[in-house]
Amino acid sequence: MGRVGIWAVDRYRSFRKFCKRPAVPAERIRRMRKLYPSEKPEEILRKLDGERVSKIGIVFLAGSFLCGTVWWFGKGEAPVAVLERPEYGKKEVVYELEAEKEDGVRFPVEVAVSEQTLTRVEAERRMEEAYEEICRDMLGENESAGHVDQDLELPEKAFGGLVQVEWRSKTREVFNDWGELTKRPGARPPDGEKGIYELSLSCGGYECQYELELTVYPPKQTEGERFSEAMETEIKREAEEESQGKDLSLPEAYEGERLTWFVKEEETGIWIFWIVLTACALLAVRERQKEKEKLKEREREMLMDYPELVGKFTVLLQAGLAARNVWEQMVTEYGRQKKRGKKPRYAYEEMEITWNQLKNGMYEGKAYGDFGRRCGLHVYMKLGALLEQNLRQGTTGLALGLKEEAELAFEERKNLARRLGEEAETRLMLPMFLMLFMVLTVIMVPAFLSF
Repeated sequence: MGRVGIWAVDRYRSFRKFCKRPAVPAERIRRMRKLYPSEKPEEILRKLDGERVSKIGIVFLAGSFLCGTVWWFGKGEAPVAVLERPEYGKKEVVYELEAEKEDGVRFPVEVAVSEQTLTRVEAERRMEEAYEEICRDMLGENESAGHVDQDLELPEKAFGGLVQVEWRSKTREVFNDWGELTKRPGARPPDGEKGIYELSLSCGGYECQYELELTVYPPKQTEGERFSEAMETEIKREAEEESQGKDLSLPEAYEGERLTWFVKEEETGIWIFWIVLTACALLAVRERQKEKEKLKEREREMLMDYPELVGKFTVLLQAGLAARNVWEQMVTEYGRQKKRGKKPRYAYEEMEITWNQLKNGMYEGKAYGDFGRRCGLHVYMKLGALLEQNLRQGTTGLALGLKEEAELAFEERKNLARRLGEEAETRLMLPMFLMLFMVLTVIMVPAFLSF
């Protein structure tokens, strides 16, 4: 997979060149030079970008495979003819079904299957008490049933949620199925206008309702709405007839066409796909964040090493060595320490690059100036400027200037150490508060439970 990632990076760079743009942005090259001073930035970026693309590719392929698997097996649903009814005491189960006609067209139908019913005597007793409760609660802020001037509050459940209530307005010109008055106040007759609701109570499979014959024309419906309403009515009728059975049979035909029912599957595959895309994006952002953290760590390390570096340079310079010889000796000593297993340090890596430039014939002043610019920190730029100035004006005052710089550097190091300590204290605040919360919980919970 690593080779595939590098191949993708090479193709992307070729595309940038084709678009008359640099293969690698200059800003990224500068960052890599800071983090990997002894390596070629283009090669380091090629390797790192290849690894990142490989990681993102692995996550995407794995997620896509999982998504495809869920989708493939989800399409293998088997037709159903009965729905399992929950036992008494459990909540109703809502099935999202799809009915397929002979021409292959499917229509969604939602079916709510209630629990297995109670005995007739118990169910009727509960519905009688629920009816009295409904008569009190439906009025809302109205004075009485004989004087209604505000919207009604029609409950969908009664008797602690055990009795299901279904409302249907027989006079929709007065109020609708939700208890809202349909006419504005000025259009209502002064002597009042009667309206009738059809109230259906169901409990344990038994129903109690009041009906009044009325000619009602429903609004224009689409084929899907007519089909859904017809199926819901048929299923409801079937549920009433098989109220005590364990299973509920579904209609087998509609308008002479045979129906095939399926339980509607959740769109799990789509959710997995979006989760995969989000994970890939977060992975890319995390890699970028890690690069920024490395740059901050590099800056902190170079600031911590600066006082020691300037101190060594000053001591060797005062011993009578020239700046070039001092540079050579410090780089040589650092090379011996690396061979003994010491961890590389960014500042000394930059010095090693500068020494290689000097050995290759680069002018000293330019090499020292490039050293400061590559480091990118003010103190190192100042050191490079002092050494460059030494070449133009002679060694007079260089040792004194470096000694003053070393003293300032040690003071800056103290301040930096103090800031790092304050940051560490700040990061420790959260664990301290968590521990305090745990202690208070251990103390307070037994105290409350003892009451």
